[in-house]
Amino acid sequence: MSKGKASVNEARTAIVRESVEPAEWFVARLYSGDMTSAEEFEMRRWLDEDPAHRNAYERALRLWDSLEDLKNDEDIRRATEAGLARRQRTAFTSRWFISAAAVVCAMFVGALVVTVLDTMRPDTDAAEIFETEIGERSTFTLIDGSEVTLNTSSRILVDFDQRQRRILLDYGEIYLDVKRDPERALSVVAGNRHVTALGTKFSVYLAGAQLEVAVTEGTVVVDDDSARFPRRSESITAPDNASVRTGGLVLTAGSVAKFVDDQKSVTRGDADDVDRLQSWRKGLVRFEDQPLLRVMSEVNRYSQLKILVEESAIADLPVSAVLDLDQAQVPEHVELLLSSLEELYPIKVLRHPDRYVLIAAQT
Repeated sequence: MSKGKASVNEARTAIVRESVEPAEWFVARLYSGDMTSAEEFEMRRWLDEDPAHRNAYERALRLWDSLEDLKNDEDIRRATEAGLARRQRTAFTSRWFISAAAVVCAMFVGALVVTVLDTMRPDTDAAEIFETEIGERSTFTLIDGSEVTLNTSSRILVDFDQRQRRILLDYGEIYLDVKRDPERALSVVAGNRHVTALGTKFSVYLAGAQLEVAVTEGTVVVDDDSARFPRRSESITAPDNASVRTGGLVLTAGSVAKFVDDQKSVTRGDADDVDRLQSWRKGLVRFEDQPLLRVMSEVNRYSQLKILVEESAIADLPVSAVLDLDQAQVPEHVELLLSSLEELYPIKVLRHPDRYVLIAAQT
């Protein structure tokens, strides 16, 4: 593309962009087929800035889908053409015209459609935020009858309406016993992935770039974020023939999937394996021959007083231990755990007012 043409296209892009909200703008660019890699990067950054941005984006997607039935309406077409005529004097290419026309069409009917969606949503379906402090666990029932348990230091936003059931996991770990609804699958948005289920039991743990999904019962599907963009995903069929949208990884009971950035590993175990991972629900955290550094990192999730492993010589030491998560007694249980480790393993615990430091014991 020549520099002159690029400048003209950029000017046209700026004109249309100034007239719509960011969510509608990004959706229009996605469906136009002209989105650049820079624009896609900008969109992902904008989506990650604030859960409200993602809510607006999802609503724009629903709006766009609702426009399918109106695309041949003559009144809409005339309004679109008139709107475009007021915004530019030169002819758009046919591909860009379709994209820009859709934006104007969305603006024309947007208020009506959003009003209808808001009318359909009961007052009790407003988005809610739930969170726990360090060492705290909380179990509650959502408006659809699903039960959620939040582990220590976790935060979620629950956004249900008549069309979807969605939970945004900001950080931490949750366990869900999902109430079945064949019309609305339940999705957990965690980082750049969507974990979708109909009626099942599973946990999701998110810490930075690390994501872990463990399935206790039923089937879940893990999609990356690109599956939520305009490409349509295929469906799988649950045991009772209910459909779940997926183009991603299907996990059945006993499965554990771990993701770190673009890398993933999947283990197909049994109920006992998953139960050990989810033992925190019963007030215990169990470790079996796990590296000391990993054990202490996990204990730090529950303790206000942090533990540092200062010497690499002991970081990979295989450790088996149990931590009792009784909230009122966590500090005492952590101290008891560290004292036991000193007796059983070649390590020494240095106790400071604001932290514990683990070093190799002198022989």
